[in-house]
Amino acid sequence: MKATKIIVSILVALIVVIAIAVFIGLRNLDTLVEAAIESVGPTVTKTDVQVDGVHIELTEGRGTISGLSIANPQGYSDQPIFRVGDVTLDIRPSSITEDVVVIEEIKVDGAQLNAEHRDLTQINLKTLLDQMSSGSQEETPKSTTASPDVRFMVEKLSFTNAGLSLSSDELGNRELTLRDINLENLGDRQQGLTPAQLTRAILDPLLQQARQRVEAEVRSEAEGALKEELESRMSDDDKEKVDAVRSLLNR
Repeated sequence: MKATKIIVSILVALIVVIAIAVFIGLRNLDTLVEAAIESVGPTVTKTDVQVDGVHIELTEGRGTISGLSIANPQGYSDQPIFRVGDVTLDIRPSSITEDVVVIEEIKVDGAQLNAEHRDLTQINLKTLLDQMSSGSQEETPKSTTASPDVRFMVEKLSFTNAGLSLSSDELGNRELTLRDINLENLGDRQQGLTPAQLTRAILDPLLQQARQRVEAEVRSEAEGALKEELESRMSDDDKEKVDAVRSLLNR
C-alpha cells in the first residue's frame, strides 16, 4: 500500500513537471520561432534576416510573422531586398508532436522587393539567388523515415499583391508588376523539408519571377537604346532599304 502511494506520488510529480515544461515551452514559443527564423534564414540567403515579432496561437492553429526582412547581398544598398509586413500561418496542431509539422497554409500578402541594377550586368536578385544556390547541395534529404531534426510540410503557399521596385544606374527608378504565386505541397508527410529547405522552397519562386521580370526590362531597354543608336547612324537611303525589307517581311 505504501509502495503504491509512492508510485502515485511520483507519477503525479512527473505530470506536474511535464505540465510546467510544456507551459514554459508554449510561453517561449514565439521567441523560439523568431530566433529560429533569424538563425536559419542567413544560412540560406547568406545575408541578414530579421523579424520584428512572432505570435503563435498553437491551440488555435494560427500564427503571424511580422516585419520579415532580408538584407541585400554585399555590394548593394543598405535597404532590404525583401520585406513584408505580415506572414500568416495556419498550422495543424495535431502534427506538432509528429515527425513532420504540417502547415496547412502560408499567406504572404503585399511583399515588397527592391531590385538593384548596377554596372550593366549586376542585379541583386540574381546575386541573392546565386548565394542561395551555393548552399543547396548540403541540404539533400536523407533516405530515412526518422530524423531528430524538425521537418515541415506546407500544403498551400500564396504570394499576393507583391510589389517590385527597380533602381538602375542606366534606367533610373521604376515600378514593375509581379504575378500572384500559388503553390501546393512543399515537402510531404513522410520526410518533409528541413527549415533551410523550406526557406528556399518559399523564397525561390518569388525571387526567380522578380529576377526574370527585371532582366526582361533591362534587356528590352537595352535593345531599344541600341536600335535608336543604329538608326541615328543610318543614312536616309539605308533607312529606306530597311523599311522596304520590313514591308516585304510583313506581307
